[in-house]
Amino acid sequence: MDNREKLEKMDRALRLLEDLKNSQVAMLEKSSNLQLDAMEFNFSEMEKNMGDLFSTFNESLDIINVELERFEIKRNQFEMKHGLDKEEGLSS
Repeated sequence: MDNREKLEKMDRALRLLEDLKNSQVAMLEKSSNLQLDAMEFNFSEMEKNMGDLFSTFNESLDIINVELERFEIKRNQFEMKHGLDKEEGLSS
């Protein structure tokens, strides 16, 4: 695999991480809404479980954000190290 192909795979990984992040945000919102509904309906067990899920999803989102930031830095360093950022400008 050459450097351009490796960079393309890194870009794909970044897109997957972004997608995972967006999915996790949706899970947070849904669990929060369900927890509020459970409070309104006085379903204490569901309220507790949705609160637990919210905490778990929030922790997962923190991990995803850290990895996304770290991987993006690595990707950008790889691009600059191999001069791939300059090649794109020449081809247009």
